[in-house]
Amino acid sequence: MITQRAPLDESAPRRANNHLGYEKNVSSGNNSGNSRNGKSVKKLKGDFGTIDLEVPRDRNGSFGPQIIQKGQIRFTGFDDKIISMYSLTTREISQHLKEIYQVEVSVDLISEVTDSVMETVIEWQSRPLDKVIRFSSWTR
Repeated sequence: MITQRAPLDESAPRRANNHLGYEKNVSSGNNSGNSRNGKSVKKLKGDFGTIDLEVPRDRNGSFGPQIIQKGQIRFTGFDDKIISMYSLTTREISQHLKEIYQVEVSVDLISEVTDSVMETVIEWQSRPLDKVIRFSSWTR
């Protein structure tokens, strides 16, 4: 499930930072006219089963999901979408997202998300594996 969930989990908080103009828990956000207002949980069903995603909220209600729209509960074909962006540059990914979802995503945001997802992927790749005993039987 790591390939499906990680990009979705990582993109929303980073987009909230981009939308509000400051990082979470930074004093420059005080009295900025808009601030974080917790999170809501969204259940999403797809090829990968059902997952709960946390979606940040803001006081003005101006921050909204881009990839997964409000009210959307089905999200299929996500693996194909991720694979289609493999080895693309940040600019190419930005263009690809614009073609698929009709949203403008900055290359800086894409870079931040891919960096954070890579940390998760590397952690997953270096996890301890279960012991497997291989048994073979030859008959003549």
